[in-house]
Amino acid sequence: MQQRLVALVLFVAASAACASRPAASAFVGDVRVALKHVDAGKQLSRPELIRRAMRRSKARAAALSAVRRSRRGSARFFPGASDQPPPHQQQAPGATAVRPSGDLEYVVDLAIGTPPQRVSALLDTGSDLIWTQCAPCGSCMTQPDPLFAPAASASYEPARCAAPLCSDIPHHGCLRPADTCTYRYNYGDGTTTLGVYATERFTFASSSSAASGGGGDALSLSVPLGFGCGSVNVGSLNNGSGIVGFGRNPLSLVSQLSIRRFSYCLTPYASGRRSTLLFGSLAGGVYGDAAGDGPVQTTPLLQSPQNPTFYYVRLTGISVGGRRLRIPESAFALQPDGSGGVIVDSGTALTLLPAAVLAEVVRAFRAQLRLPFANGSSADDGVCFAVPAAWRRAASASAQVAVPRMVLHFQGADLDLPRRNYVLDDHRRGRLCLLLADSGDDGSTIGNLVQQDMRVLYDLEAETLSFAPAQC
Repeated sequence: MQQRLVALVLFVAASAACASRPAASAFVGDVRVALKHVDAGKQLSRPELIRRAMRRSKARAAALSAVRRSRRGSARFFPGASDQPPPHQQQAPGATAVRPSGDLEYVVDLAIGTPPQRVSALLDTGSDLIWTQCAPCGSCMTQPDPLFAPAASASYEPARCAAPLCSDIPHHGCLRPADTCTYRYNYGDGTTTLGVYATERFTFASSSSAASGGGGDALSLSVPLGFGCGSVNVGSLNNGSGIVGFGRNPLSLVSQLSIRRFSYCLTPYASGRRSTLLFGSLAGGVYGDAAGDGPVQTTPLLQSPQNPTFYYVRLTGISVGGRRLRIPESAFALQPDGSGGVIVDSGTALTLLPAAVLAEVVRAFRAQLRLPFANGSSADDGVCFAVPAAWRRAASASAQVAVPRMVLHFQGADLDLPRRNYVLDDHRRGRLCLLLADSGDDGSTIGNLVQQDMRVLYDLEAETLSFAPAQC
């Protein structure tokens, strides 16, 4: 085992040079890029697409729960690195700082290097590190594009051990005598990347779509960024080559570019249309003078010192069928120790609620629907009800059972959900399923199904989250 660890370190060191350059500074302007869903082009029905997303959400729920339970650490660790701490200072496995899973939902196409090499990276608002798999690779996951080859790029420069971003990586080390920053980054589903931290030129090609609602012309962006060049990677990268972290910590794209605002407009999975991501100054906002298809609503963003990456909001209650449920606000509160709270996450499909809250919501739906639970439903199906035989025999697949309205109440804002954002009509199985699941702990997550066909704006200057209905 020790020989294998040494071999991996030597393998990583072989790809490293010793120069470094600061991370990119802030830019002026707006960049609009297209997002594609990870299952795009697979010719699957909406129920099939959502069932696949449900399975990913189950893994994501466990990963998010692991993040909330973990103690954020600053221990440095890289097998064989010269500054590896003594055993009594290393974190126990259960205390390892982790991030959510690499099995995400949306992919952004970009290019890295000079000349540019194409990379398909997963968008993650729940993590920070920007990284991709690199050649030569000792252990890599299957990906759609060729591995990024740093040796073929004139702008690739490994970071020095004393570089500011190197010290921001929870698990980092230093390879001597090259003075090269090394890293290990863990995700809650077991996905891990290990390699050299470097700077490289990233190019984001602007999409011509105006679906994001941004006014004016969007620009293409080519800037140097700090990133992980992973040569030992295990776990899951769902149809991607790496991950672009959009979290709130220094390693993320948001922080490195001092992005003031970013926004996305997510299309329904089965629509065939690409979603859009807009980031930059967004000085005029993404809504302009019009409110689009509905009123713009705004709620404060919260932060947790224990989990500073996440975008927290204050959820105050839930209504089903026009009746506000008897759920205390404390069930959604962000606690001083980092437990609880409600995060907005692009990488989770379902909306995840604590078991007691979910039970109350399901009880309200069952009482108003007056339908029995479906027999033989699996964990992948979520909460499903058996529908009347007449509905199952309906000639039109558009036939729908009347469902109570669902409203999420935030501080200063009410999100009245379109039916398709929280209900799945599965005609073939004769079921109606709620797109909700158990979070596994006392935290909650607002998933991307709830956010589809909405313009969602993260304003990091005003510390607010805004949303409005739209045809993305």
